Amino acid sequence: MCGRYVMATPTSDLVALFEVDEVGDGLPEPNWNIPPTETVPIVVEPAPRDESPPARRLEAARWGLVPAWADDVSVGQRAFNARAESAASKPMFRDAVRERRALVPADGWFEWHREGDAKTPHYVHGDAPISFAGLYAWWKQPDGSWLLSTAILTTAATGALADIHERMPLVVAPEMRDAWLDPTEDGEAALEAVVAEAPEVVASLGSHVVDRRVGNVRETGPDLIAASVTQ
Repeated sequence: MCGRYVMATPTSDLVALFEVDEVGDGLPEPNWNIPPTETVPIVVEPAPRDESPPARRLEAARWGLVPAWADDVSVGQRAFNARAESAASKPMFRDAVRERRALVPADGWFEWHREGDAKTPHYVHGDAPISFAGLYAWWKQPDGSWLLSTAILTTAATGALADIHERMPLVVAPEMRDAWLDPTEDGEAALEAVVAEAPEVVASLGSHVVDRRVGNVRETGPDLIAASVTQ
């Protein structure tokens, strides 16, 4: 699963890395311990409404998908992850798989390894920002404004990560980012392709034990990703 992650890379670097054309308003400050329901940056490429070429956008979204048909925003509190194995068939996510796919930039994520009653947090990361396979939706709020929200897809953990937890966020290979974002691509085929490449992508990532303070949502500083002195 993915319940906490890190996004502290400057917006200007994300624009360059993900070849963003336009930047939306309200992008969040760097955060080294992002929990569900927080505002996070996502990369989207909506289908154009006319003959103009598609524009890739960096937008602020609520982490926790709220589909257009939802009665209340609280739906998103339990829809921050979507299982890659079933997302294309679930009413909550299937429309987004088909035509509203996103990249969720991340510097890394936290995962807890359980042994008996003990849980040890690990920080999983690479040498550069990565991107999770995400989905997005627009929901009309009671005041008439629109809320953009997102969910992160997860898959079975592989390699060394399987020793930490049975699930992991679905990381998109850099060369597959364009196809994943393209709303004209077949969504299920794009998802299958990203899942197939995930083991090779995450094999290059490293991990280390970090302080248990990451379990506290009030802790948001850069020291949270430092290797624990008690490991």
